[in-house]
This record gives sequence, C-alpha cells and structure tokens, in this order.
Amino acid sequence: MQINFKQCNSGNYQKCSSRDIEYIVIHYTGNEGDTAENNAVYFARERLGKSAHYFVDEKEIWQSAHDVDIALHSGAKKFKHKYCRNKNSIGVEICMLDKDGNIRLDSIANAALLVKWLMQKYGISKDNVIRHYDVTGKSCPAPMVSDKKLWDSFKNKLCEVEKMKVYKWVKDMPEWARDTFTRLLKSGVISKDSDGAVAVQESSLQSMVYIDRLTCGQIDKLPQIIRSFEK
Repeated sequence: MQINFKQCNSGNYQKCSSRDIEYIVIHYTGNEGDTAENNAVYFARERLGKSAHYFVDEKEIWQSAHDVDIALHSGAKKFKHKYCRNKNSIGVEICMLDKDGNIRLDSIANAALLVKWLMQKYGISKDNVIRHYDVTGKSCPAPMVSDKKLWDSFKNKLCEVEKMKVYKWVKDMPEWARDTFTRLLKSGVISKDSDGAVAVQESSLQSMVYIDRLTCGQIDKLPQIIRSFEK
C-alpha cells in the first residue's frame, strides 16, 4: 500500500510524542469530485483549526498528519460517544462523492484497505471503527448516516480476507519498487524460477524498499556485508 505524505499546517493539528490509538473515525469530505491530494494540499496551505490523518480517493491515499500526532477531526462541545476523542483516534476522510453527487464506491473500497491496515497496525477491533456521527452526532459521513446499508457494507469489508497478490515479474510491480527489486534480482538475493519469474508478495514490497532507502541503496549488497562481519 503506497501512502503519500504532505504535512498539514501547524495550526491544524497538535504535536504529540506518544499516544494510545484506540479508535478509527470515518469522515467524508463533503465535496464533489475532489481528490485525496487536493485535500492534503489544501490543509497544508490553510490554517483551519481542523484536519484528518488521512484522505482517500479511489486512486490514492494521502496522509496529512503523523499517526502519533493529534488531528483535529472530531472535536465538539458535547459528545455522543463516551470514550472516543481526538486524542485516542485516527481520522480518515473519504472523497465519497463524484461531480454529480453520486457515491464513489471505489473510494470507499480503498478506504477499507487503509483502515484494515491501521486496525492491524494498532490492534483496533472492528467495533472501534466508527463514524464521526457516532462520536459527536454530526451527520458525517452523511451518505453512511442516511444509508445504514452503506455503512454496514463498509464495516463488512473490514472482515473480508483477501488473497495476497504475488508479483512474478518486476515490470508488473509498482514503479516505486522496480529499481530495488531489479538490483535484488541482479545480485541474486532474490532467486528466479526456471521460467525466469519470481514470487514476491505485495506485503513485502514496501518493507524492502524502505530497507533499501535506509541502507542508501545498498540492500542488494547486504549478504556481502553480513558475510564480512562473520569472518
């Protein structure tokens, strides 16, 4: 999963060194035909006193505040929910409406993938994935408040077990991963089968690229480095 990052304006979030994340709160932008990137750029430029951690459309995910920081996404004078607050939650905004005001189901599906990943990362249960409406009573995300089936469908997606994608060819991998895996193949760190194909799970792509960047592009030389220490 590729997540782009653009830090929101300092007036839109609270810096935090650590916190316990117990809830994921789902919102919608309320705009028609907008994109995740549009929203990230807007919240980076404008001082609004509000924000979300993530913006999602059908094609991209943009992060606007680090998970450890407190995004101002569900503030209120009076709360409907007994426990969920900004300080213990992550806010996810979905670009849910197209230019004609119709529901963008692919944006919702993409958001479900992000939320499932966050649930696993922080050990959050399905019951603790809630709507802005459940926190403060505000009609947000409005389509999921007025249509309970739409909300139930989203929650059900969080329980679906998906078959892990396996890449056989570097050319089929996302562009940001190709250079790393081309070098890994050339060095023999990743082996090919008799047809010249590989078997790399989708979940491995991002972690391997991160390691490559941390080692300044030396991931393909790690076996040699490790052997030199063993001598």
